[in-house]
Amino acid sequence: MSDLSREELIKILAISDHPRLSGVNLEGLDLRNLNFAFADLTRANLSNTNLSGAYLRSSRMEEAILENANLTGANLKEANLKSANLHNANLTGANLTDAILFGANLDSAKIDPNAGYQR
Repeated sequence: MSDLSREELIKILAISDHPRLSGVNLEGLDLRNLNFAFADLTRANLSNTNLSGAYLRSSRMEEAILENANLTGANLKEANLKSANLHNANLTGANLTDAILFGANLDSAKIDPNAGYQR
């Protein structure tokens, strides 16, 4: 069970330029096309979420759990995913330009080999 509904999350994202969502449980939510630019999602649980088309530019996602997440076509440019768990995540077509993935678990993840991320 997630801590917030999609509707509650949309309200938070609308009123904050740098939303603080560290440690929040959003497991299983449909988060398609939402704007998480500059959000702090450190240690957030985003497993089994649909983040396709989401705008996550410059977001902080250190140690976030993104297991089985759908990130198809998401914009993760300059996102910090250091030590994030992306096991079995789908990053097909995601913009990972200058994204930081040091120590991230990419086992079984679908990711374009020339996506431009730092590993």
